[in-house]
Parts: sequence; structure tokens; C-alpha cells
Amino acid sequence: MSRSSASARKAAYWFLAVCCGALLALGGFRLYDEFGPTRVSVEAVPFGLPAGTSVVRGDSPDFDAGLSALPVQTQAELRRAVELSRSGNYQAAVEIFEAIVMIYPDVLKVQWEELNTLFEMDSLSDRDEFRMKQFADMLQNKFLNTGVARYIESRLAYRMSNPTLAQQLAQVAVEKAPALYDARLWLARLLLQEGRLAQASVEGRTAISLSVGADPRAYEIMAKLYHDQGLLDSCSALVEYALTQFPVDMELHLLQGYLAEYRGHFDAADKIYQRMLAFNPDFRKASEAQATLGEKSPPGAGASVNLTPRDRAQMAVDILLPLVDRYPENLPLREALGLAYLKGREFDRARIQFQEILKADPEYPDIRLRIQEANVTKPAPVSAADGLAANLNRALDSIKGASLPTKEHDFTTMLGHYLVRYGATPGEFFKKYAIGNFRPIRTNVWQESFYEAPYKHTYTIVFDSLNHFREVHVVVFDSSAKSNHMGMAPEVFTRLLKQNSRISGIGSSTGETDCGDSTVLDAAVWETQDNFEILARVVGKPAEVRMVRFDKTALPPGLKLCDYIPYLKEF
Repeated sequence: MSRSSASARKAAYWFLAVCCGALLALGGFRLYDEFGPTRVSVEAVPFGLPAGTSVVRGDSPDFDAGLSALPVQTQAELRRAVELSRSGNYQAAVEIFEAIVMIYPDVLKVQWEELNTLFEMDSLSDRDEFRMKQFADMLQNKFLNTGVARYIESRLAYRMSNPTLAQQLAQVAVEKAPALYDARLWLARLLLQEGRLAQASVEGRTAISLSVGADPRAYEIMAKLYHDQGLLDSCSALVEYALTQFPVDMELHLLQGYLAEYRGHFDAADKIYQRMLAFNPDFRKASEAQATLGEKSPPGAGASVNLTPRDRAQMAVDILLPLVDRYPENLPLREALGLAYLKGREFDRARIQFQEILKADPEYPDIRLRIQEANVTKPAPVSAADGLAANLNRALDSIKGASLPTKEHDFTTMLGHYLVRYGATPGEFFKKYAIGNFRPIRTNVWQESFYEAPYKHTYTIVFDSLNHFREVHVVVFDSSAKSNHMGMAPEVFTRLLKQNSRISGIGSSTGETDCGDSTVLDAAVWETQDNFEILARVVGKPAEVRMVRFDKTALPPGLKLCDYIPYLKEF
């Protein structure tokens, strides 16, 4: 055989091998495309994933299957119920879902949406509780060992006050069913609560894309993520876009108000809060935001101290006031002082400065405009530095506060007096007190906060390692108290001492005790067979009062007053 014919044969073999390889590759691709994992290619949605990104479907079921067979009117009612649920009108949504289920009991989409709506509700009637368990069991059995089952287990674990297990199960659900939108959104919420912002951001963007931008909750999560990371420009852009799609979303409007405050636009923020309260008078976050107008500081770890706009205005006042006292004829200095008062929302004081300028020089530039600004703007809350008038106002507030219950906390629940026995399970506790008022801050520890002018209350409930209710920690901060009380008992401590005495009886005063390290503790204690309470202040910190209520059997024996300091400072 000649060398040329051998080369030709070798080339033929090589060509044949290449052709066979190409055919095998093509066949393998078609088999993978036919029998391999299916994928969802996302569309271009603002603030979502890049267009064309593919997400593996996993074992996510097709919840929309069978919807086209429903009457058009029923489909419209179902869409309306979904919109109500996503906007927070859970009870109205449940009623519609329930009516549809009665007529079409086998439609998967309706079952799934009603179950998710029931998961979102803080407190359930016995009937709703039964329906939630019924749907959960039915869907878990239908989708055994799938992402759907793990997602349902995660939601149930969270309702049983086990956020750690809930997050682990949610992660498994996303791994098994990456295209399951509700699991992505739920995992993002859990990660956000735990402060794992980078991971929550990935899940939030994916949830936006999987929902095709149709769910306001996904935008709420991304807006909060941007806010908490200090990315305020991104937060502002997202909020502005999302409000064009969901114009009555309360959480987005709340962030819009915060952003306006950070820029010093207090009047605009105030109008936002007023609109929110006009639309929903019971929206507590809006009431708290309005009550603390001008006192918020932008988030972000870049600065060691974040000063609020009112703090910065007060610094300017502290500098300018002595100069104006020394040089009263210097009108530009007086105008600068008036503008500082205006910035700090102390409008009466600003008007006084501008009127003094008008008396001295009626032709002073824009002085009448300045007076008009001070007249038409809503007066600021009175601060502690306002002298006798402020003290009288605070005394009146104290009398009112001691005699009237708050909207969220009646007399018996103030200062952490939850009417739940020690040793109760989280299920028993949150059956009596809405879990939506609390947020988990660590394993078996839940916290709620509310503002009752001028006091901010923070209550922390602690369950032991066996998940039994054990103790309550209370911190009350007086936002109007001065920092130089010269060791005298401040009004907030006296008020809370009287308030707790009306609930628990007359306590035993410990007097001031030097605990070393420059810590002088002044306290009162209440003790019964199964309960121990201590209300205390640290001398030199007049704005803050702390209290702990214990299951007495959980306390080590032989504790002295100063031994309670670690418990008082724990939260």
C-alpha cells in the first residue's frame, strides 16, 4: 500500500470520527433538552436579574395549570384576591379565596394563594387555623419531599417561633425548586431579618424577575435592602419606580418619607406621613415616623456617629446663640440663628429672630418671606431645653400618659407585663399577642418597639433552650430628657416607678448603690413567690430606664443588687 493511500484512509477515519462525535453531541443536546432540567428565562424587569438569565425550574409545579378552564369572572376575582393579599388586605383576600375554593376545590392556584395569605396573617381564628393546617397537609402530601413541601415546613416553623429552622428549610426549598417564586421571596425576608443583606439582595432580585415585577413585596424587600446598606440613591430610584406601579403601597411610601427626612425636607416627609395616615389611620409605622419627624439619621456603617438633621441644627444653634447675645445688632448672625431654628423645626423661636430683624431693618432681604415660612409650617414637638413651659407640658403629658392607655398597649401590658404564664410555649404566647408586632433578634428571643411621646419603649421576650417563656427585658428612652441631671431622679424614672407600682403593688426602693466602675444604680424591686422584677436607672444617664421581669425559679440564689446589671444591660 502506498504512503498516499494510507494517508487518505487515515483522513477518512478522522472525518468519520468527527462526524460521529457531532451526531452524538447533537443527540445528547436533544436528550438533555427533552429530559434534562427545564429552565425559566427571565424578562427585562427593572431592578431584577439581567434579561435572559435562566433559572432552573427544579421541582416547581405549574400553579397556573387549569386556570384557563375557569370562567372569566372567576379568573378576575382570583386576580383581585391575589392583589388584595399582596397589598396586605389579608382578610378580604381570604374571603374571596374561600368562596372560589367552595366552587372549584381542585384548582391548585387558589389553594396555594389562600395558604400563603393565611401564613401572612398575624392572628387566626380557629376556623382559619384549621383551614391553614388542612391546606398545608394536603399540599405537603401532594408534593412530598419537594421544594413546595420544604417551603410549607419553613412557614410553619416560623409560626412556631423557630426562625433558624425556618431559614434552613427555606434554603432547601430554593435549592429543590429554584423557580418557586414564593420560596425566593420568603428566603429573602428571612435573610433580611437576620442582617444577611448580600444574600437577601440576590434572592430579592430573583423574586422580582420571577414575578415579572408584579408583586410589591419584592420591591419592598429590595428597597429595605438598599436602605439598610446605606445605598440611598439606589433606594430612592427603586421607590420612585415601584410607586408608579403600586401607588398605594404603605411600606414604599414610608421609605419615601424617610428619604425626604434624610435630605432635610421635613415638610415633604410630614405630608407623606399624613397621606398615609389618611389612607390607613391604623398604620402604626406612619404614626411613629410622624412623631419622630426630624430625629432620624440615615443608615450606613461609613460614619462612626450619624447625626440627625435636628442634631446638626442644634449644633448650629449652640454656636450662634452666644454670638447673637454678644452682638445683638449683627442682623446676618441673627438671621443665621433663625435659619438654624427653622432647620430644627423650632418655628416659634425662628419667628422671634426674624421679627427682631424686621424691627431693626424693615428692608432686610427676604425677611418677610422668612417670617411667612416660620408661620405656615407645622410646629415642632417641644424639646427638653425649652425651659419652664416645656417642663409644664411634659408634666401634663406625664399625667395623661399615666391615666390613659396607649392604642397598642393597654394598662396591663405596659412595661412588659404580658398576661402569659412563665413556662408558656411560643405558640401560647403569640396566640395572645400578635407575632407581627415582634421581630426575632436571635434564637428564642423576640423584640417589639413602639413610641409613646416622648418615650420609646423596647420590650424583649426571652424563651429558654426548651422554648419556654422565661423573662422580659424593658428599655424606655426619654427623647426629651437632658443629659446633665446632676444626679437627681429624672421624671421618666419617677413616672415609670409609679406606673409599675399601680400594676405590681408598692416595690422596695434600694436607694443609690455604688457598683464600681463609676456605675451608681438606683432601683426598685418587686418580689412574689414566682415573679421577680427590678426597675433601675444608672445615675448620670437620665434619659434611660431599664427593667427586667424574671421567672423567679430561673434566677441563681444569693444575687445582690449590682449582680443584676448584666441582666439589665443584656438588651
